[in-house]
Amino acid sequence: MSDTQSQKPVLSFENVSFSYDAHLAIVMRDVSFDIMPRTFTTIVGPSGGGKSTLLDLTVGLQKPTSGVVTNNARTRMIFQNAALLPWRTVKENVHLGFAGTKGSKKEHENRIEEELGNLGLTEFANAYPRDLSGGQRQRVGIARALVSDPELLLLDEPFSALDIETTEHLSKELLDIFAKRDIAMFMVSHNIDDAVLLADEVFVFAGGIISHRVPITLTRPRHRESDEVEHFVKKIKAFIPGI
Repeated sequence: MSDTQSQKPVLSFENVSFSYDAHLAIVMRDVSFDIMPRTFTTIVGPSGGGKSTLLDLTVGLQKPTSGVVTNNARTRMIFQNAALLPWRTVKENVHLGFAGTKGSKKEHENRIEEELGNLGLTEFANAYPRDLSGGQRQRVGIARALVSDPELLLLDEPFSALDIETTEHLSKELLDIFAKRDIAMFMVSHNIDDAVLLADEVFVFAGGIISHRVPITLTRPRHRESDEVEHFVKKIKAFIPGI
């Protein structure tokens, strides 16, 4: 048996259905999938279709109406607006990533220093979010997520508030993190190009189900303008209603 076959999923959805209220429409119906270690999976679909609810179910912010979500991985999330506390410094915001973990004050300080250095934020350690650019704030959110060495990193539209140039830089940094760490990434995105550039597999979530799963069989790095990337983008767009 290969190492891949012997590995256990870091996250499993088994026949999961969800509705916010018994009298409201079902957001998802009978959804099943596994996220394996060291994989990058992106989920795309129509706006307002419930993609981010998958992440809420993953971390227990919502409970399934039926079915089972199994997540035994150390999990952290990166939000679309970084979700930093404005009254805390960069260093203090990153320290929040240790919630629920063990370690001495010195160990935490060393990890914060390391992650800020990795993301080019050392000189901003004592700055406040108001003093940072959008890309810098998102990097602080990434550092906060990484200090506890998560096994599963959730990304909820991480580039939606950023310009194209900043998105390109952050995409490369995420891929560098993915390549160097024992981590799985599960990202919700409205941008199909970003999904194809980053993911090993793209899930299309439409009509409350995962309607298609598209493996991205391209080596990295990938280039937005390449014919191969454009082929996958067009293929996925054809599966999404209204695009």
